Amino acid sequence: MRRTTRRAVPHPAALLTLLAVSFAATPAAHAVVTGSEATVIVEATSATAAANAVATAGGHVDLTLPIVDGVSAHVRPDARATLESDPTLHVIPDATLHPTGASFRAASTDTQISALDPPAGWSLDAGRGVTVALVDTGVTDTPDLHGSRLVRGPDLSGERDGIDHYGHGTFMAGLIAGDGTASSSATTRHLGVAPAATLVSVKVAGADGSSSVSRVIAGIGWVVGHRDAYDIGVLDLSFGVDAPMPYWNNPLSAAVEAAWASGISVVVSAGNDGAGHVTSPGSDPYVITVGAADTAGTASTTDDVVPAWSGTERFHGYSKPDVVAPGVSVVSLRAPASTIDVTHPEGRIDDVYFRGSGTSMSSALVSGAAAVLLSHHPAATPDDIKGALVDGAAKLAGGARAIDLDRADHAEPRPAWWQHYRVAFDGLGRGLDHGMPWTASRWTASRWTASRWTATRWTATRWTDSEWAASRWTASRWTASRWTASRWTAEAWPSLGWG
Repeated sequence: MRRTTRRAVPHPAALLTLLAVSFAATPAAHAVVTGSEATVIVEATSATAAANAVATAGGHVDLTLPIVDGVSAHVRPDARATLESDPTLHVIPDATLHPTGASFRAASTDTQISALDPPAGWSLDAGRGVTVALVDTGVTDTPDLHGSRLVRGPDLSGERDGIDHYGHGTFMAGLIAGDGTASSSATTRHLGVAPAATLVSVKVAGADGSSSVSRVIAGIGWVVGHRDAYDIGVLDLSFGVDAPMPYWNNPLSAAVEAAWASGISVVVSAGNDGAGHVTSPGSDPYVITVGAADTAGTASTTDDVVPAWSGTERFHGYSKPDVVAPGVSVVSLRAPASTIDVTHPEGRIDDVYFRGSGTSMSSALVSGAAAVLLSHHPAATPDDIKGALVDGAAKLAGGARAIDLDRADHAEPRPAWWQHYRVAFDGLGRGLDHGMPWTASRWTASRWTASRWTATRWTATRWTDSEWAASRWTASRWTASRWTASRWTAEAWPSLGWG
């Protein structure tokens, strides 16, 4: 029976004391177009083979992308033609991702956490022991993410500082793991879903908010390669790109499935293009794709609706998004003096907090929810986390499923949680073509409550950056017409929001 009312969220009394940690970033030169040169992604049997092919053709490698056996490079037209004529290579434009317009409301009630129905006992300790990786525009220093809970990973934007000069990454970070320090004395405390979780920031976009497919893939590759070092359990990707081809031919799908197979629950926004269109990598069947819900400022699901701009699409054998979460007039952290902050002062609530709308906001909230589930069920695989979120969700009018964290936390595990879709690439190299590593093992419900599945998981045998299978993931040739200009999921900040 669907719950129609939700408990009020407890107001925690204690604050966390944390230590500061930061990491230096190593930027890479990157240009989409330089004079007559164009930036492309080249896949081959290995990243080394791709780099050699580019060098032989007279191009210049910008980024090495071992997670898809490729590189990004800029090449002149004659070199590009040479590469495209080689049947052993896949050559695609390195599309640009950039923000588009969105909006804010002048008034809203900050009920987004209670609308998720957190479990009894939810507090500032929620998410402790779990690390969430955020591939975005960086994170600004803020009281709500103080100390060692914020780890600065690489800065691939070229700005070399890891700081959010655009304003999107900070907002997402607050929804995932903000602990409400700056609002602790206020009537309404602004909290993330997993306020004790650790956040690893991988910056892939600078002050104009633009990035590229190759930089995002490189960021995902870094997360996979450092999964064990930082104990990363969740990856948030609050962006989208138009990729009108089957997901198994898509390098972004290859990258997110590599993360999924490594034991990382990947949460992706559905995009803000409305019915009939879900952006990549949210179109991949394995990942947790999130659409937006308008909660009407209440904690009850009875008045929730899905905004017309929230992306939905039916694919062969599955539909997206998998779940929806609050995404209208959501409150989170402000990045003072950032591009969004300066351009849209109407979104400011005070010196620390901001308001925006979009499916990116929704996916960040679900990333926090996934972290809470992992803290309670540390043996769970990504398929388990997704299955619990979907099974526990409350059905809205029209069929959308709004996440209910309490019900997900108490979901009964089922073999149906294990997914058996076609794998987007053969980089797994272990004969896995319709399922993830754990699907070969017999299902035991005890894993949902066991201590940590890492003892027997894929880590011992899975690839490292230098061990990707020599045979590349199969796909038909990519052409420029198959990859359209892309963007951070269409949420901006005074109309719909980033998302």
